[in-house]
Amino acid sequence: MRDLEKAFWGKITASVTHEIKNTYAIIQESSGLLSDLLTLQPEGSLIHKEKFQRVLDTINNQVNRGVILATRLNQFAHSMDEPWTEVKMADLLELAVSLLQRLVRRREIELKAATPEADLSIRSNPFRLLLILDSVIERLPEVLKPGGQIVLQSSPAPEGLAILLEVQGPKQAGWEGFLEQFFPSLKDFLEAVGAELAISSPPTPEGVILTIKTSGE
Repeated sequence: MRDLEKAFWGKITASVTHEIKNTYAIIQESSGLLSDLLTLQPEGSLIHKEKFQRVLDTINNQVNRGVILATRLNQFAHSMDEPWTEVKMADLLELAVSLLQRLVRRREIELKAATPEADLSIRSNPFRLLLILDSVIERLPEVLKPGGQIVLQSSPAPEGLAILLEVQGPKQAGWEGFLEQFFPSLKDFLEAVGAELAISSPPTPEGVILTIKTSGE
């Protein structure tokens, strides 16, 4: 997409997700009021009171889930606001997991982000970093057997920082070569953000390393 098209898509998505969150807020307030009214009813005065409360609890849980999803989509839309900005790794990895975990869960693979050891950040393009992470994460389930995990973690690296996409669990034979065949398709995006992809093999944790240089702009 051209820059103008990306800006338009981001603006509209951010606006709509904001309105969706407002809708959820009204539902949550109404559900809370009904719950309060149920609580005020004398014991035994209302048939199926407990069932009503369980339904309201389900509504509240789904509303909370919807608010989180809308918030993540809003953050994704805002990742297009500026081509270059200060990117906090903890926020980026948490957003990536939230947006992409359903794609890998369908293949019985768990996607999660490890708690960072330090507050790491780098000046880069958040949208392109998410695109690269998505491209790699969507392929990793092909080399893992059901029940495996993909764990995202960031760490300092010479001239920048690194994101390790660690693959845990039984893997297909020759998976390193399979992924190396895929990397060339990301060449332009990697060059645009001054990043490189490489395979991480024992004795270090197995997976894919995305190294980002601070001078990518």
